[in-house]
Amino acid sequence: MRKGRREEALKIYRWFRPLLDLDVSTYLVQNIKLAEVLAIDTNDRVRMPRQPLSGERRKAVEKTVRDALAVRPELPAF
Repeated sequence: MRKGRREEALKIYRWFRPLLDLDVSTYLVQNIKLAEVLAIDTNDRVRMPRQPLSGERRKAVEKTVRDALAVRPELPAF
């Protein structure tokens, strides 16, 4: 904050906050795997006893990640 970049930091935080909310879930691993599918075209396989997300939960995570990717801010160079 000493360098006067508060607005820049807030913009990044506000963009990232919905994605951070995916980490405070009992479906943390599945959320991460699905985000990877959408961001870097990998797979959402998880080890047992976990199962890939499905149904409404999957749709909600997909929407969160797709919305974030659509408005991803340009990160500043250091």
